[in-house]
Amino acid sequence: MAVQAYILIQVQAGKAQGIKKELSQLPYFLRVDRIMGPFDIIALVEVESNREIGEVVLKEIHSMNGVKRTLTCPVIP
Repeated sequence: MAVQAYILIQVQAGKAQGIKKELSQLPYFLRVDRIMGPFDIIALVEVESNREIGEVVLKEIHSMNGVKRTLTCPVIP
């Protein structure tokens, strides 16, 4: 059964559009939007397990140049 999570991403000034574009190309990102507030991007991710959500955050998002911090919010079915 697939699990989903919203991931809020704070990035360095001027990096949001490039990071949004990169994330949008990955298959498990269902939606990626720029937002206003303390975070710059919100992404909806769908993977097979909660463990994979952590892997996506660590391996895909935090490895990107310009990412400052994230907040992961799992969806409750």
